[in-house]
Amino acid sequence: MLTINILNYLCIMLTDKRKYISECMPLGKLMGNITKSYYGALSKQIEPLGIDRHFATLVTIGTATEKCTQQYLSDLLYIDKVTMVRNLDYLVKKKFIKRIVNPEDRREHLIELTEKAKKLMPEIHAEITAMNNIALKGFTKKEAKLFREQLVTVIQNLENLPVNTVSIKIKK
Repeated sequence: MLTINILNYLCIMLTDKRKYISECMPLGKLMGNITKSYYGALSKQIEPLGIDRHFATLVTIGTATEKCTQQYLSDLLYIDKVTMVRNLDYLVKKKFIKRIVNPEDRREHLIELTEKAKKLMPEIHAEITAMNNIALKGFTKKEAKLFREQLVTVIQNLENLPVNTVSIKIKK
């Protein structure tokens, strides 16, 4: 217990912001800050294309190797069902996706990109690649690959823990 108190005291006493962030800030807070900065900047870059959010959903639909359903997208993107419906409603309203009744199970809808979205996908991918390059500036290709693999490991380490529902909102 004494060791924890000393560590907390040292963290409070640190004046170097970079050192505080790397040594004391909870990992989840650090990841939240990365998310806000990354998506805020990416949203600004992609805005001229007529879309300012939910591009991860579009990319997932566009690169899926199997039929996309709301459940499939929710599971893959770690988004609850209610939020996923809202995201998809936005994308339908903007005419980027369409919902089609699954002929094999009429209770389910298949999600597909519209022609409008298909035309934008190369530009969206280019902007994401550019933003990734900015975010990973100073990393070698090997380090960037390892970093991504380590992030996946962190997700896997945490995904089966009991949790309270937490919502991270990114507002313009």
